[in-house]
Amino acid sequence: MLNTSKLITAIQIAILLVTFFSLNTLYATKELSPVAERILEDIKFLSSDSLQGRYPGTIGIQQAADYIKASFEKSGLLPVNGQWFQEFQVTTALKVGTKSEVSFDIRVEKPGVPMELIKPQNIKWELNKDWVPLSFSDNGNFKGELAFVGYGISSKELKYDDYEGIDVKDKIVIVLTSSPEGESSKSAFMNFNGLRYKATNARDHGAKGIIFLKTQGDSSNVFIPLEFDSMGRNSGIAAIQANRVSIARFFPKTALLLPVESEINKKKHPKSFMINNSSVNINTELLNDDKPTYNVLALVKGSDPVLADDFIVIGAHYDHLGWGGPSSQYKGKPAMIHNGADDNASGTSGVMELARRISRQPLKRSVLFICFSGEEMGLLGSAYFTNHSPIPLEKITSMINLDMIGRMKDNSVNVFGIGTGSYFQNLLDSLAISDSIKIIKAADGFAPTDHSSFYAKNLPVLFLFTGIHADYHRPSDDWDKINAEGENTVLKLTEDIVRSIGNRTNNPTFIKVMTADSSNKDIKDKGYGAWLGIIPNFEENPYGCKISGSSAGSPAMKAGLKDNDIIIKIGSKDIKNLYDLTFQLREHKPGDIVPITLLRGKDYKEKVTVDVTLSKKK
Repeated sequence: MLNTSKLITAIQIAILLVTFFSLNTLYATKELSPVAERILEDIKFLSSDSLQGRYPGTIGIQQAADYIKASFEKSGLLPVNGQWFQEFQVTTALKVGTKSEVSFDIRVEKPGVPMELIKPQNIKWELNKDWVPLSFSDNGNFKGELAFVGYGISSKELKYDDYEGIDVKDKIVIVLTSSPEGESSKSAFMNFNGLRYKATNARDHGAKGIIFLKTQGDSSNVFIPLEFDSMGRNSGIAAIQANRVSIARFFPKTALLLPVESEINKKKHPKSFMINNSSVNINTELLNDDKPTYNVLALVKGSDPVLADDFIVIGAHYDHLGWGGPSSQYKGKPAMIHNGADDNASGTSGVMELARRISRQPLKRSVLFICFSGEEMGLLGSAYFTNHSPIPLEKITSMINLDMIGRMKDNSVNVFGIGTGSYFQNLLDSLAISDSIKIIKAADGFAPTDHSSFYAKNLPVLFLFTGIHADYHRPSDDWDKINAEGENTVLKLTEDIVRSIGNRTNNPTFIKVMTADSSNKDIKDKGYGAWLGIIPNFEENPYGCKISGSSAGSPAMKAGLKDNDIIIKIGSKDIKNLYDLTFQLREHKPGDIVPITLLRGKDYKEKVTVDVTLSKKK
């Protein structure tokens, strides 16, 4: 399932729509039914160490794609327009370009010599020894005087501002990671620890660049890995991290780094200052490492000569996190493979199993089976499919998404999207009785997984999900914790749903669900703070924060925000990416009226400002 830890609290809350947090014990693999055994064998292969976490662009995910294709072919399915694979490009990593360099001009005082007559010493830093860029740094040349601004935090609520009393316009600021209270989840500074927040805050105070250094400790000089983050590189500021020893030499004798840091921590009071007679020149060049990846497509043609022109899509993402990356919840030091047995080898095996069953007994309507890549990077595969569909989107009657269906507990399953199709509610109610299964229902069609790409195109969707657990986005999400018989129960329900939709005389009518409405208060996204209600678009964009639309009933919808709008300002603050948007919303309260500036239209030449009354998601 899509990265939730790095989509910031306001974004990740959608994935936590369920109230239970199940800690699953190991499920015995003995005495499984033949179908459950077959499901588990598929999961074992897809989540094996040999595939190394199925990260897009790697040999492991290509082996997974070939395995899925072979399964479809063996089951008698057909390629779509002669093709099993739909190729698209993803950025899998970042590379540091040859233009990247950092140098300092320092004037050292000499008795009796005016400073303006002293020739500056030029000190060049060595990449990977003294410094490394951060993944969200802008490319370009950035030069400015140096200023130390403590932890780089500004909070009216906490009455703490590292920028108070110091002008950093056009400067390069030095900022400590963490906070005066460390990184405890109980700290009052918890929401201000993030590097992205600190970079945005520095930019909003006029700084050209930011140099991060870690707080004193065992890992003070261990650099944060340069990892691609699909949330966007467009930060509007140069951002690098420095070796603590290398940067400390520039601090004045009257304000050495460690004593200043200790004083801030002790007093919980800022101590910011200019570092006189010094300037830094930062050149950053980060290059995308793009590689091909593939959606795997297969078709079972419908039996009815008329209805066969309609399609039901059954989908699941088959990619995962590889060796971890920004969205991993794993905090250990040695890198480990994230096998993703539940997320989402379970859903992928479910698609393959349903393909076997439906190919043996086709429906009146055609069924398109899709295993998506790039979901963990921001629904990239499903978004690519809906924007480059080999069949007309108007011919798709509905989309059924399977994501994390391998940890069934108490014979219950979560089904989202029941409000998006005209007869979904009654259908699910009847199947819950006939299948003797507890269905926890939600009406909304949006969640951070692949069916949202279809819902954004005004298509009815259903999403089946057995719940978040302690192994989510961790190396411990392995096959031995899968409840294979439980997954078979979920697939029996899914098959019944698909057969009912596929054999009816009428297609479900699409309904855009009002976000404030939900059929089950226990799994509803309560949100926090000020709410705008945009639907993120994870394409990299140089102008600002691109959106895929707005939730029904949301402040964004009421203000007229549209699909593909680019938000560039909230009030007077620039919005460069989704992080910026979230940080700004955090500064506002429900009921605030804020002007939002957008780019829209052909080539985004139309600039529009609308007043939006923020609310709280109820």
